[in-house]
Amino acid sequence: MDSIKERILRLKKEKNAIILAHNYQILPVQEVADFIGDSLQLAREAAKIESELIVFCGVKLMP
Repeated sequence: MDSIKERILRLKKEKNAIILAHNYQILPVQEVADFIGDSLQLAREAAKIESELIVFCGVKLMP
């Protein structure tokens, strides 16, 4: 059976997806991300991406 990481990477390729992860995200999320940064950096990267799907792994900073 494939690991979760392997499944995510396979789906990312199949769906032509890019994963953006906030630098406060947990390490397993960052390990599969194409770009890691703060909110501003990720917004700038998202504006340049031509992929069919963007998966944005953000964080909740305020309650």
